[in-house]
Amino acid sequence: MRGADGEAFVQSQASQDLDRLVDGGALWSGFLAPTGEVVAAVRLERAGDELVLRVPAALADSLRARLERFRLRRDVDLVDEGEAADPLGDEATRVAARWPGPAELARGLVPHAYGHRFVDQTVSFTKGCYPGQEMVARMEARGATAPWRLVWGRARALADLDAYLRRAGPEGPSGVTTAVALPDGTVSALGFAHRTLTETEDGELAVAFVT
Repeated sequence: MRGADGEAFVQSQASQDLDRLVDGGALWSGFLAPTGEVVAAVRLERAGDELVLRVPAALADSLRARLERFRLRRDVDLVDEGEAADPLGDEATRVAARWPGPAELARGLVPHAYGHRFVDQTVSFTKGCYPGQEMVARMEARGATAPWRLVWGRARALADLDAYLRRAGPEGPSGVTTAVALPDGTVSALGFAHRTLTETEDGELAVAFVT
């Protein structure tokens, strides 16, 4: 991100507060649609006068389109510095950490759908306005629960886990989104389920909402 208005522009668009970002430090932030859905989760890094936005390659185009939408009449250059290490790590590490990646963020859900840890790390409730803030602030103030929520699960068969996540609630974005095979022959996965689903742990199948 370059240009005289670069940092002010990011501050006006990110759900995180750049005033917390020290030289050599890093913070997670969301970039939201005006209606509150997460477009991308980005690792913000500061190195001297330079502000770097590290985003998984699969989300780069959608993030650029989102930023270009609001960039009019700003001295800002969105410079692609080439592919770098994914800030989320490999899929096995990310699934074990229960952190959403491109497949999960592509569902177009509000930050609270990804759990309180995601909200705590990507959203500031004390900074100035940014697109999508009204929806996020309203949900936080009311203690509202998103209807569709990020879930971690483990199962012997991926199809069984996917079917379980789809068993509750109306038609929607439920089901497995990312899965990795484990050495013991089971699969570990992230996905979505309606908030009315029952968490389970029975040896063959384990399901827990991400908090």
